[in-house]
Amino acid sequence: MQNIVLLEDQAMVRNVIVETASELSDRIQITCADSVKAARELFEHQYWDGMIADLTLGDGESLELISELRERDVDIPIILASGFLSPEKLQEAGKLGIGHILHKPFHPAALLDCMDKAFLSSGAVSPHPAAPKSSPHEETEEAPHLMHGHLLPDLFAMDRHLGLLFRLLNDIPKHKEVAKICSSSLTLAMDIVRAHSGLLALYDRGKKKLVLATHNGLDTDDLPKNLVNSCGLDATPFEPLLEGREDYIQSVVETGTSYSCWPGLSAHSYIAIPIRLEQRAMGVICLMDYREASLSEQHKNTLGLLVAHLDTLLDNRAVHAALQDSMKETLITLASLLEARDRYTKDHSSRVSQMSVIFATKMGLDQETIELVRMGGLLHDLGKVGIPDSILLKEGRFTDQEFARMKAHPAIGDAVLKNLDGLGRERQVVRHHHERIDGTGYPDQLKGDEIPLEARIVCVADAIDAMTSHRVYRKAQPLSFCVEQLQRASGTQFDSAVVEVAIEAIEEGLIHTQATHQMEKVSI
Repeated sequence: MQNIVLLEDQAMVRNVIVETASELSDRIQITCADSVKAARELFEHQYWDGMIADLTLGDGESLELISELRERDVDIPIILASGFLSPEKLQEAGKLGIGHILHKPFHPAALLDCMDKAFLSSGAVSPHPAAPKSSPHEETEEAPHLMHGHLLPDLFAMDRHLGLLFRLLNDIPKHKEVAKICSSSLTLAMDIVRAHSGLLALYDRGKKKLVLATHNGLDTDDLPKNLVNSCGLDATPFEPLLEGREDYIQSVVETGTSYSCWPGLSAHSYIAIPIRLEQRAMGVICLMDYREASLSEQHKNTLGLLVAHLDTLLDNRAVHAALQDSMKETLITLASLLEARDRYTKDHSSRVSQMSVIFATKMGLDQETIELVRMGGLLHDLGKVGIPDSILLKEGRFTDQEFARMKAHPAIGDAVLKNLDGLGRERQVVRHHHERIDGTGYPDQLKGDEIPLEARIVCVADAIDAMTSHRVYRKAQPLSFCVEQLQRASGTQFDSAVVEVAIEAIEEGLIHTQATHQMEKVSI
């Protein structure tokens, strides 16, 4: 019997892997760990025959643990399963002797095949084997239960999107040279739309000239013998972007059609997006021969966040404080984009943030804590980036299964922020704003003072805005109704001290609801 550690922090993905591996239960036994710390403790107390590990966990990367194990001569076979392995991470995995890479999304049959090769076969493993790939949409007799309701595609899509956001917010800012920032950004943009190749060029507005900063994915046969490093704007199709007439260009995919993207370079399809600085175009990213059938709102939003982040990185590399502000603004933009898709939640986080600041101020908290509450309110629903639109935008009440998935958003938000410097306290607000004083909340069932004060404040503000906002299945409630509910749940769901100042603020006319915000916009 092979004893295997499964290191994966997403519970639903973990359950799918365990269920798939049950087909090998006569030869493999799996023990789960949801963090690097938990896995480290498992390896401290006994010997294990192998490990299946996701790359990024809530408290670090699995590669850190694997490096420690290799230093202790723990030479066990390891499967690294991830949807966002950058070339640098793949190289690091190779140096650590990780012989099996399983790219998400994967079909259960691919996982079983990889496990058989890694843990059950006696043959030697090549240094960089290619894991078998198959579409997660293909049902087989081996695992039809896993395909029910298209669960696997949703899980992998969520996992992949979180991975892309992690790379955007964590990996790219680590580079200090402009060339590496451009190269990493282009690689990420290509991954977002699954492009075969791409280029990034910067714009010299005075000379109306584009300068090639980097290119990726172009085979030697694709490159002209004398690839020009610069060209006139009129030699490319990008003038509408750089002159501000278009937000992006997407070619029509037609059999036999070829588009010129750069002197000597052509593609069967391409997407081009401008890089802007202070509302002026300073460059362009062109993604060629992409595999996505069309640009979804999620693709557009993620590309938009990348471009916004890239602008600031190129302009303010040496200023750490500006980088932190940029990262926060990027996150706030992401949260706003999420809410803008649903007319019922539009501006929700902004109102929660404003209310939270009012409550914190009335409680006499210091300015640093007030700013933390402001940011926590703006970011508290960030984790909804990992919830499928079919649930997030549903017009009506959730089923029990849908609500269970919606309840994952605080932990997902925490996962997005986990490795970002300087946001540790904001993470606590994001993770714990649905905890209850009596310990029956989620995700960690904290109670009383175990819940950070800032999260308790945002929790009350979140509830007030939810009650006073319109929904398909009910009308917005008046603030008098909120007062009754706050009094009823004080000391059980809500912190009594926060409820007290919230009611005072309501009675003093300091609280603006969705309805009053809409009236203000109309009057303007």
